[in-house]
Amino acid sequence: MTSNNTFKKQEIDIHRLELRYSHVRVQDASRIRRLADSIASHGQLEPLLTVTGENNRLILIDGYLRQSALLYLGKDTAQVLIMSCSEDQGLFQLLINRGERQWKAIEEAGIIQELYHRFACTFDEIGRRIGRDKSYVKRRLDLLESLPEEILTHVLSGAISTWSASRVLTPLARANPDAATKLANHLEREPMSTRQLRAFYDHYQQSNRKVRERMIAAPGIFMKSLQSVAETANEGPEEKWLRDARAVCGILHRLQDNTDTVFYQNQEKKQRRLLLVQASRARRLTGELQEKIQELVDNDQTNQRGTDKRTAQTGDESKGNCQTTGNLPNHNKQGHLKPGDKTSPEQELKI
Repeated sequence: MTSNNTFKKQEIDIHRLELRYSHVRVQDASRIRRLADSIASHGQLEPLLTVTGENNRLILIDGYLRQSALLYLGKDTAQVLIMSCSEDQGLFQLLINRGERQWKAIEEAGIIQELYHRFACTFDEIGRRIGRDKSYVKRRLDLLESLPEEILTHVLSGAISTWSASRVLTPLARANPDAATKLANHLEREPMSTRQLRAFYDHYQQSNRKVRERMIAAPGIFMKSLQSVAETANEGPEEKWLRDARAVCGILHRLQDNTDTVFYQNQEKKQRRLLLVQASRARRLTGELQEKIQELVDNDQTNQRGTDKRTAQTGDESKGNCQTTGNLPNHNKQGHLKPGDKTSPEQELKI
C-alpha cells in the first residue's frame, strides 16, 4: 500500500468481519483447500486487509480466500491489518496493488462497479487513480454489466472461467442473451477447454441461424462431430480405407436384414426392377473391388518371389536353406476373380 495509510495489525474474531465484497470474488475451492493446508502447517502468514466500518465492524477488503480457508479449518480468529482510510480509498489501493494474487477480470470489474455506482466515481477518476485510461475502465464495467445474472452467478461460483465469460459469453449475450444462458448452463454441466470453446464460438459466428440453433441446443454433440472431422482429416489412406470398408460392411448387413421386408410377392414390377438394378450394381462393384485387390496381391507376390530368387542365387553356401519360388503359394493358378465368382475360405484368407 502507499505511505499515506497507516496500519494496525491485530487478531480479531472472524465474526466481526463484514464480507461486503464477497459477491465480486470468484470462488476457488481447490485454492481454498491449498491455503487451508498451508495455514494448518505454518499458521496464517499473511493478514487479511480491512477498513473500519459502522458499529465497530471491519469491512474485509482483501483476503476472502484466506478467510474461507480459516473457516474451513474451523478457526474462530484471524490476523488482520486495519487500514486508516475510507472504504473507497481502500478499494482504490486494492486495485493498484492487486493484493494476494492476480485478479480475474470479472473481479476487477466488480470493484470498479462499486466505485462507479456506490461511490459515484467517474471513469476518468477511476482510470487516473489506478493508472488506466477511461476506455479500460468502461470495458471492465461493460464486461460485468452485459452478462445476464444467471451467467454471472456461474462465473463467480467458479463453474465458468472468466475467459469464457469475457471472450465468448459476453459478446454472445449482447447478440442473443437466451443463447448465452443456455451455453453457460451447458458449460457448468460439461466444461469445455479454452481451445474447444474458441473453436465452438468461431463456428457459431460463421454459421447461419438454423445451424446456430442446433449448436446451442446440443453443444456437446457438435463438439464430438467437430472432433470426429478433425481426426478423419489426420487419417492415413489405410485408416480411411478401413473406416470406409467397415461402413460398407455395416450397410450390407443392414440390407441383408431388410431384404425379406423389401422383396415380397405381388410386388410392383417397376419397384422390384429398381431394387434389382441396385443390387446388381452393388454385386458388380464388390466383384470389381475383389478383383483389383487380388491383382495387387498377385503382383506383390510375384515381385517378392523375384526378389527371393535373386537373393538365393547370390547367397553363400547357406542358400540351400532359402525358400524357393516353388515353395511359395501361387495365386495365379486360380486366375483373377470375376464379378459374382465365389471364393473358398482359403482364397478369402489370401486376399
